[in-house]
Amino acid sequence: MADSKEGPDWTNLAKNVVVLIAEKLVPPLSQFVMFGLVCKDWHTTIVDDHLLRRRVLKGCHRQVPLLMIPTKDKSPERRCLYNIIRKKTYHTELSVPYSRRCCGSSYGWIATVDHTSAVKLINPFTNGIIDLPPIDTFFVNFITEEDEYEFYVKKVILSDDHYVNPDNFMILGLFGGLSSIVIIRPGEITWTYTRTDLETIAKADAIFFKGKAYVVDWRLGIISVDVTNTDSNSFEEKMVIPPKHYEEAGIALKYIVESSDGEILIVQRFYTTSDAGDESLHHWTVNFKVFKVERHATDEARLVEINNIGDEALFLGDNSSISVVASRFPGCRSNCIYFTDDIILFVHPYLPSGPIDMGIFSLETGCFDRYYDHHPSHLDMSPPFFILPTLSENRDSPYLHL
Repeated sequence: MADSKEGPDWTNLAKNVVVLIAEKLVPPLSQFVMFGLVCKDWHTTIVDDHLLRRRVLKGCHRQVPLLMIPTKDKSPERRCLYNIIRKKTYHTELSVPYSRRCCGSSYGWIATVDHTSAVKLINPFTNGIIDLPPIDTFFVNFITEEDEYEFYVKKVILSDDHYVNPDNFMILGLFGGLSSIVIIRPGEITWTYTRTDLETIAKADAIFFKGKAYVVDWRLGIISVDVTNTDSNSFEEKMVIPPKHYEEAGIALKYIVESSDGEILIVQRFYTTSDAGDESLHHWTVNFKVFKVERHATDEARLVEINNIGDEALFLGDNSSISVVASRFPGCRSNCIYFTDDIILFVHPYLPSGPIDMGIFSLETGCFDRYYDHHPSHLDMSPPFFILPTLSENRDSPYLHL
C-alpha cells in the first residue's frame, strides 16, 4: 500500500503572513478579491484587518479603470462593465438609474445632474448615493426636463475617496458656458463659488493636487484654488500659467492629470469635424500633445511639451483623469493615451454616428487603435466612460465579498 502524502494546510497560515501576502496583491484589485476567495480563514483575516482594508481602498485609486457601457437590452437604469485590457464584458448589471450623459466619474462615484442643476453622486459598486444641492438656481428658470441639461455641468470630481475620508473630502464642479468653479464639502447645503478677478476663460478640466485644486482652461491657462483652509467660506482663484492666444491653444480638448511620479501633465486632444447633413456634426480625434508643468527657482511655472510619458498610461474623458504605471497591469500599453468620447458639439452631439470617438493613441508611433466597438443598437445611448471599481470600507459591505 502506497504512503499517502498530504499537501501543506494553507488555511493555518499565521494571520500576519496572510496580511503580508494580501498587501502584495494590490494592484490589481482583482487579485486581492480572488485571494479572499481561497478559503474562509483567509477571507476573514483580510476583512477583519482595518488598516489593510484602508490600504486596499487607496490601492483602488491607481487601477486601470473599467469602461461603463449600456446593457444589452439598453436599460435606462442599469449598466455593464467592460474590461478594456482583457476585452471582456462583465454581464453583471449595476444599478445606475440615470439614462443621460454622466458628468463625472471619480473614485467609483458617478456624477449626474437633473433639470434643476441638482447633482447626485451614485456608487454602483456599493449602492451608495450622495444628494447635493443645485449648482445654479438661476438655471432652473430656463431649463425643463425635456432639455439637454446633462451638458450644463462639464465635470464633477472628488478630492478623495468618500469611503477613505468620509468627513474630509471636497467635491468640485465645472458648470455653465464658462465652466465656472464651485466647491462643496460634507454637511454643507450650498455650493461655494470661487472668487476671481482673472481673465474669464472657459474651464476644461480639474484635479486636486497637494492641497489645491488645479484647473486648465481652453487656452492652456492653469488656475489654482487653495482648498486647505476647511473653515473658509470662499476660495480664491490664482493664475499659475496665463492662457495662450487662441491660435497657440488650438481647437482641442484640454485635460489635466497627475502622473504616477507626482507631476502635473496637461493634454491637448485635437479633433476635426464634418457636416453630417442633418444639423449635427461628425467628429473624430486626430492627434494628442502632452505638456509637463515645470517650475523654476523663481517659482514661475511654464508648460514644456514632452513626446514620451514612459511607462505611463493615461485615461481621459468624462472621468477624473487617471494615470497608471502600465507595466503593473499586463496588457496595458505604456506611453499611450486611452480616451472616451466626451466631445460636446452643439445640440444632439452624438447623432447620427453615436459616441464612437474612442480609442488608444500611441505617443511613440502617432497611431490610433481601438479597445471597444460600440454595438450599433447602442449609438443612441449615452456615451461610455471610465470608472474605477471601489470597495466600501464598511466591513459588512457585500462588495468586500466579491
